[in-house]
Amino acid sequence: MSNTFLYDSLPYLVLVLAVGVPAWLRHRERLSAWVLRWVEREGTGSAAVSLVVGATLMLLWHAACFLLPHPVQLFIRSPMRLFLLEVVGLIGGMMLAWGLVASIIRRLSSRDPGARAWLPFQALLLAEVLNGLVIAVAYRWASAWYVSVVVPYLRSLVTLQPDATLIAQLPLTVRLHLFGVLALLLAWPLTRWLASESSAPGLVSAREETAG
Repeated sequence: MSNTFLYDSLPYLVLVLAVGVPAWLRHRERLSAWVLRWVEREGTGSAAVSLVVGATLMLLWHAACFLLPHPVQLFIRSPMRLFLLEVVGLIGGMMLAWGLVASIIRRLSSRDPGARAWLPFQALLLAEVLNGLVIAVAYRWASAWYVSVVVPYLRSLVTLQPDATLIAQLPLTVRLHLFGVLALLLAWPLTRWLASESSAPGLVSAREETAG
């Protein structure tokens, strides 16, 4: 087992397991209820499956590059493995985009105000995904330069020593992708609050009486 894995990667794996497993055990009933509500809202069709699979692939790809940059760099030293990783990322992005489009169309026709409250967030997320697909096609081998340029910047933010030297030299499309992440982080809590307020029993019943 290499020193790179022992000292650079293993601590992150242990941290994820130490935090994630207890959190899952503590909130598994709540998570199960959330999954059931999501299935009722989105269904189990191909678009819903595409949304879940695409989101999972994208999260795993970005998390692996951020948490395990050195193993990823070793993995993509082979041109074939780099090409495989690029293809998986591209497929995941396209699946996520398709699932988001289908979900947005479904919410547009929904009469549930709580569901419609998520439309701006989903539209922003779709724009971010499409921007990522443009980057993947226009600037090839994103896995390589993402690990060597973007990940060090993100890690510098975590250590409270931001260093944007390399980021400032990236193309505008890539920098917009980074700002898109910030926009999503800001929009997430606001959208959750709006969705919960829109789904409040009193508000829903009042709207139904008005419509009636």
